[in-house]
Amino acid sequence: MVDRYKSFTDLAQQMTEGEDWSIHTHERGARHLITAIHGGAIERGTSEVAELIARRGGYDFYTFKATRRNKNNELHVTSRHFNEPRLETLVQGKRHVISIHGCRGVKPKVYLGGLDHTLRAHLTLALEQRSFLVEAAPPPISGMHTDNFVNCGERKKGVQIELTEPLRKQFFNNKKFNLHNREDESNWSPVMTAFADAMIEAIDAMKEEEE
Repeated sequence: MVDRYKSFTDLAQQMTEGEDWSIHTHERGARHLITAIHGGAIERGTSEVAELIARRGGYDFYTFKATRRNKNNELHVTSRHFNEPRLETLVQGKRHVISIHGCRGVKPKVYLGGLDHTLRAHLTLALEQRSFLVEAAPPPISGMHTDNFVNCGERKKGVQIELTEPLRKQFFNNKKFNLHNREDESNWSPVMTAFADAMIEAIDAMKEEEE
């Protein structure tokens, strides 16, 4: 995908907050941040699963949601250029930063990237124990660049997670993730809960190692 906007600054100068996009945060004073910067109608289902992880784990939360009637993919700004001030402030001082994204694919699969190989190992174990298919993310979506915000926290390494569309559809009981269906929490499936619990288990395992 070739981004229409060179940076978040560029997007904000041409699009209108509250009409084209919105930002939602929940700061709990945690050392861990769960994000979905391509949320809303860009990579559908990412805002919702990120919110559930943060809520159940007691972590800080950030999402950028595209809310236009159509052509929401035009609001995609790659992680390396997503210089949104609120996110940059939240990332500073965080022990672990995890970014949830969506990608294409024919199988329900989780791709793990980012520079935090230890947390990735914990995530792989926790997810596979719950029967999720897990692979290392290929180069185009690997999240390895040091200027990717996910790698700009306290430890200069984080985790970028890419979820295929078939998996994200499984996060909803009726397998539909248009606006009404994905924001209806009664439609959030046990698969989404299992994914969130695996994430929390892995993060908590890291916390125990570091204490």
